[in-house]
Amino acid sequence: MDQQGDSCLGSLVPKLLMAPERKESRKESQMPLPIAIKWILLLLCGLSGTLGCPPPCDCQTLETFGLLVNCSNKGLTTVPSLPKNTRQLYLQNNNLSSIPAGTFDHLNNIYRINVTNNPWHCDCRILYLKHWLEDHFWGILHLTKCASPAITANLSLNLLTGNELEGCHQLLLPDQYWVFLWGDLVLIVLTVLSIILLGALLWVAQKTIYCVTLNQRIQEAYEWQESSLRHQKTK
Repeated sequence: MDQQGDSCLGSLVPKLLMAPERKESRKESQMPLPIAIKWILLLLCGLSGTLGCPPPCDCQTLETFGLLVNCSNKGLTTVPSLPKNTRQLYLQNNNLSSIPAGTFDHLNNIYRINVTNNPWHCDCRILYLKHWLEDHFWGILHLTKCASPAITANLSLNLLTGNELEGCHQLLLPDQYWVFLWGDLVLIVLTVLSIILLGALLWVAQKTIYCVTLNQRIQEAYEWQESSLRHQKTK
């Protein structure tokens, strides 16, 4: 019996002694997992940003969020398909002449763009870029210049008026068309009111001059009458 008990104890002792070591080894193996997962997620985010980079542009993942997409000096004639998380976009020094409507509509988080030094053809197709820059990046309008046609050469986008873009209203979206329509109506009303006000001021000025002149003549007539009466009395 004693030998059997010793043998049982002998078999249990190693198990009891090994059990804590196994727990510790499990803890040690589990400790780096959160850090590893974090690095994997960061790597995946970086890869997703890199995979979304349109060729032949160069992209860089920003520290906060999104991508810096550098398409400058690439000889582009069309704008490539841009990732939705683009926050900085550089398209300067290319051969872009126009941009299709809706090209930038999905870039909801963009806060910096450069489209200068391109041979922009400023006909009706430039309206989308002009309106989009007016809504998002007004400051770059005066730096973005037309290359053609001759009537708009070297003219900044902010200086384009109806004279250069005549006949482009049919290419506008319905809401943009109404904006321009109401703008024209407001200008017409203001012009009419200005003409009416100017006419009223001229009428008041003429009446004032007439009244002043009439009073002067009446005063002169009264003075002449008084002088004539005095002259008669002296005789």
